[in-house]
Amino acid sequence: MLIIENLEFSWPTKEKFQFNFSVKEGEIVTLEGPSGIGKTTLVNLIAGFLQPEKGEIYWHKERIDSLDPVDRPVSTIFQTDNLFEHLSCFQNVSLASSSDGKISNSRVEQINNYFLEMGIGNLQSRFPGEISGGQQARVSIVRALLANKPILLLDEPVSSLDERTRFETLEVIKKTALKYNLTLIIVSHQKEDRKFLNARQIRLY
Repeated sequence: MLIIENLEFSWPTKEKFQFNFSVKEGEIVTLEGPSGIGKTTLVNLIAGFLQPEKGEIYWHKERIDSLDPVDRPVSTIFQTDNLFEHLSCFQNVSLASSSDGKISNSRVEQINNYFLEMGIGNLQSRFPGEISGGQQARVSIVRALLANKPILLLDEPVSSLDERTRFETLEVIKKTALKYNLTLIIVSHQKEDRKFLNARQIRLY
């Protein structure tokens, strides 16, 4: 279980954010609330890109809020800037395995299988600018899976997509979370997304 306990953070020009909630292992939840309420801030706190002023984050009863982002049981997919434009889709994904791009044959096979599973097996040599937003989201999911982390944070990953592509991508996200027993926390402004994912709402005020 992921536990957010008395977590506090404040930006210089905004009021203090306070968070308290828990998420069961393998559960899918949506973070909802008006703009500026702290949804993206919370994602960054869980991922370790921001440090709280107060409070704790636990995963399986162990504190993780003092860990570096790379050491946390978390992968994060943001709305934009998920992929490097100068690298092919395969190269973008392989960074999850090796910073220098050198990976084993078994890892290459695993990457190939993930691409096929996501329905983008023919896109490995393409560059992000050459594929659609929905396809880019699927490449980002492959990279997240290769990191082999049990918690997947998604900050409005489908908000810029048209309705059909949005639901197609959400279907992929849902199936992936269920298949690999991921704890999925997704920032969303659309109640339809929550219903489609059969997710529990965490409302921020």
